[in-house]
Amino acid sequence: MRYAILSDIHSNLEALEEAFKYLANEKIDQYLFLGDFVGYGANPNECVELVTKVPAKWIAGNHDKALGDEKIAFCFNDFAQEALFWTRGQILPQWKNFLTDLPLLHIGKNFTLAHGGIDSPESFPYLFYFDDALPSFEKMKTSLGFIGHTHVPQIFMKQTRSSAYLYEGNYPLDRNEIYLINPGSIGQPRDRDPRLSFAIFDDQTYNLRMVRLSYDNHKAAAKIRAAGLPEFLARRLL
Repeated sequence: MRYAILSDIHSNLEALEEAFKYLANEKIDQYLFLGDFVGYGANPNECVELVTKVPAKWIAGNHDKALGDEKIAFCFNDFAQEALFWTRGQILPQWKNFLTDLPLLHIGKNFTLAHGGIDSPESFPYLFYFDDALPSFEKMKTSLGFIGHTHVPQIFMKQTRSSAYLYEGNYPLDRNEIYLINPGSIGQPRDRDPRLSFAIFDDQTYNLRMVRLSYDNHKAAAKIRAAGLPEFLARRLL
């Protein structure tokens, strides 16, 4: 099967539509969404509706769960809290219920999905360095794990005790290795590359392809400003 792996859309409709346009020609069998569908951006309803129209597995991120959980919201910085309160006022009940009911973890036959760490998905740890990934590797029962949350495309390898940034391009994987893979962010990249980021994985060839695409980030930023959201969130896209 061929999987499209997307994370951290963050209500960025322009980025999501560009990714879907590309993936329409890729013969994708299933989409894997790693959470944070909302937050920061100006189109929460449109983005959630789009991701429900494709065959997929969905898990929740901290911004999704925070729609109904004040304990999670309390941990947000000021910009994230302001965006959360705005999103709560905009999102339709059906999409809020969809997001807050999503699981934090999915364990399949061949892969595990979590937004942050697989060992404690409810606490949403950030995995930046190999040592950060060790608790997740200890918990994993599959050879592949897909995570998001940091907005940085990255791969962690258990057997070689190493990690690496994932540049655009193809990565033939080793079937004897155990991996944690972060596809980066659709809606708000944080690796000094404003292009949206996602991955495609083929379980027959065992190849991972990292995709980076330009999109109309100026339009997305203008929508953030027009919605009265923090200027910082608009500038961050540029």
